[in-house]
Amino acid sequence: MANPDYGLDLDRSQPQTLREQAREAIAQAIRSGRAGFRAGDRLSMLALARHNAIHRNTLASVMADLVRLGYLRRLPNRGFEVVDPAPERPPLLTRHILSLTEVAERNGVETRSELIAGECGMRRAGDLAGPLARVPRDLALAPGDPVAVLARRRFMRVHGAGRWDMVAIEQSFIPAGRVPGFLEAAVRAIETEGRFSVYRQLRRTFPNDDFFKAHYEISLAPLPEGLAAAWLPDSRGLPPMCVVAVTFCAEGPVEFTRTWFDTRRAVLVAGSLEVRLNGESAAAE
Repeated sequence: MANPDYGLDLDRSQPQTLREQAREAIAQAIRSGRAGFRAGDRLSMLALARHNAIHRNTLASVMADLVRLGYLRRLPNRGFEVVDPAPERPPLLTRHILSLTEVAERNGVETRSELIAGECGMRRAGDLAGPLARVPRDLALAPGDPVAVLARRRFMRVHGAGRWDMVAIEQSFIPAGRVPGFLEAAVRAIETEGRFSVYRQLRRTFPNDDFFKAHYEISLAPLPEGLAAAWLPDSRGLPPMCVVAVTFCAEGPVEFTRTWFDTRRAVLVAGSLEVRLNGESAAAE
């Protein structure tokens, strides 16, 4: 086995910063399969710092960049592991995680969920077609990989109010191999407690992961036929606002969710991922 080669050939005379040079040099070493940078290899900042004239703080930023881009995953107290020589991640990820449950709790808003039973279940990634063909791509799944599908109506009310308002329909796709037991936990919680947080379940599955980020898209994509019947009669005909969220942890993509908001009752402020409910303002997780 060849000895690891941790040299990055950094040059302070170049117009690129050392952070930019080191990030690209490590990414290139991973892409080329260089000794010490192959999938499954462990990398430590100490080893890299010993072989390169770069400050530890700059190197820490470089490693964080490579985790965000999907080349590395952080091993608590053990450095980093190379996970993918050709990751496919959106270039821009936000630290904001849109959790309607968290939004509500922090602002005195009660939440309730109802399953759309006919749209829940296990699917094969290869069976997701049409607009859903992007799900296996975004979740980096092979055609035979199992996918848990959770579909529900989301209701909210200001604490103490008598009436529940349906504010959204939500459909989540979770790679069952990465998040085992997700669908069972979700169905059980919704049927017994009337509420469930996808984000909290992901945190339980990855308790030591400090990398949770998301990619968002906002559109007026229509409700698919299987979910349209669950849209309340007084909301039909309205163009619902659709938000697509792909959540990543250090392991890779772990959630693809489409949420359709009733724009009379809930508005998403894109700049801050702030949700306004019944005139109340609530900042997203």
